[in-house]
Amino acid sequence: MTISDYQISSVIRTYMKNMKVRMNRSGGEREMDSREDEVNISREGMKKMLYDRIGEHVTEKLKRHDEK
Repeated sequence: MTISDYQISSVIRTYMKNMKVRMNRSGGEREMDSREDEVNISREGMKKMLYDRIGEHVTEKLKRHDEK
């Protein structure tokens, strides 16, 4: 399943809105300090993501070239 840039941006935007609402309700940064989010992506995972993106871009360029 491919996840688009728009979907990722939408999730991040929603997360940030949610965190702002939580901070306003709690009245400070206490909630933010008590939990830390951490994401670790392996080198192999990053390579795969990069190769997939490059493949998608090349495919799009080839499709555009074929349509002309």
